[in-house]
Amino acid sequence: MFGGFRKKVTRQTIEMVKQPYAIFQHHHGIPAGFWQDEFVVGFFGSMASMVAMILAKGKLSRTDRGYVLQESFSALSNMNGMAIAQRFTELTMQKPMSASFKQGADNGAIISLAMFGTTAPEDQVMIDAAEQEAARLGLPLPSYLMMTLYVEELKERFNLT
Repeated sequence: MFGGFRKKVTRQTIEMVKQPYAIFQHHHGIPAGFWQDEFVVGFFGSMASMVAMILAKGKLSRTDRGYVLQESFSALSNMNGMAIAQRFTELTMQKPMSASFKQGADNGAIISLAMFGTTAPEDQVMIDAAEQEAARLGLPLPSYLMMTLYVEELKERFNLT
């Protein structure tokens, strides 16, 4: 039964994490070196981890969380998800942590929480300002955050217009 639960959480996680990836891919394509970029690895690793944790309500073992992360990276990249997941883990443990990786991980966490209608207390000032701008533009908050914290960041990082 528990293996079935993990697979269900994995499928749901992949579907949610695919959203920002698909938006960027549709509008800009996937540039060379995308999956080697520390911001990208941090963003998707954090997002997949956070989404899986919320969906599973803390009921996944550490091994199962690693499996979800690996499968998420595989599904998104069509590459070796295990290698990307290992890179995510290495970057997580790196001291001092890469600023690019940390920014990606933080942005992925902010967007993940917004998708579930919640925020971290330390992000509240930024979220309040984003909610006002999203409302002005007629966008849901998660969509606005995906555009500002993910798409715009990648456009700058990969010199895309």
